[in-house]
Amino acid sequence: MQRFLGVIKLVLALSLFGAATISWADSNGEESSASVKALQWRGAYQSQKLSLDKKLGGRVPEGFKAGLTSLASQQQFHSDRAIMGVLLPGANLDSTQAVNLTNFKRGMIEVELAFRLKQPIKHAVADVASLKKLVADVAPAAELPDLGFKSMGMPSVFEIVRANAAAHSFVVGEPVAIGSVDIDAITVGLHHNDQIVFSAQSNSLASGGQWPMLLELINDRVAQGWVIYPDQWLLTGALGQMLPLQAGRYYASFGELGVLSLLVEANAPIEPLSDVDY
Repeated sequence: MQRFLGVIKLVLALSLFGAATISWADSNGEESSASVKALQWRGAYQSQKLSLDKKLGGRVPEGFKAGLTSLASQQQFHSDRAIMGVLLPGANLDSTQAVNLTNFKRGMIEVELAFRLKQPIKHAVADVASLKKLVADVAPAAELPDLGFKSMGMPSVFEIVRANAAAHSFVVGEPVAIGSVDIDAITVGLHHNDQIVFSAQSNSLASGGQWPMLLELINDRVAQGWVIYPDQWLLTGALGQMLPLQAGRYYASFGELGVLSLLVEANAPIEPLSDVDY
């Protein structure tokens, strides 16, 4: 009987040891996977910065952008966060001039909010309360990213980061003082050729609102070594859907923030942006 009890105790001990070993292995595997992903993010942004420093050659960007700011877009590209990019010189288009559709490999359109600062920012901003003291104005905007990547199929989120978050060009409407509107209570409606395409709310971001997203964008960019100046635009990501860019007249209403109109033509007389290269 004692021998039998001893065998039972040994089996139980081995079972507990095996369970502990499996648990340790699972935990160690999760930590290893997280470390690999952290290295992938770091490497993607380092590659982005090196490429853009070379491309800019000392010139100052037009601004900075956030992408994959909705839960749906993050899930589509298997990302656990928004991504950031740089708006290159010449990217800020005149809304009174037609956009040339042939300048894009796979042009898209997003309606967004654009912000400017009161003063340069070189270091991380502590919190939203601190950020609100630094923002000067806000404007309706449309970003025109280009998803024409060289690789076949769906690009990985790290490929998109390395390709400057698909940044191509953007259009900004008339700015208003930041305190004159509630930036998280704006209803946006996009029309194409007099047909309603969609409507969305300005607080429909994975971050929970415009202020947290703007804070994340600024702190990411300064962490990557960029300085943000008052004349640069900060785009906080798509409100509603990202849609293929098509020829025709786009009209976006932003409630009390105003409206933005954009004409897209297949053969508009505008030279391609030399800084865009995937």
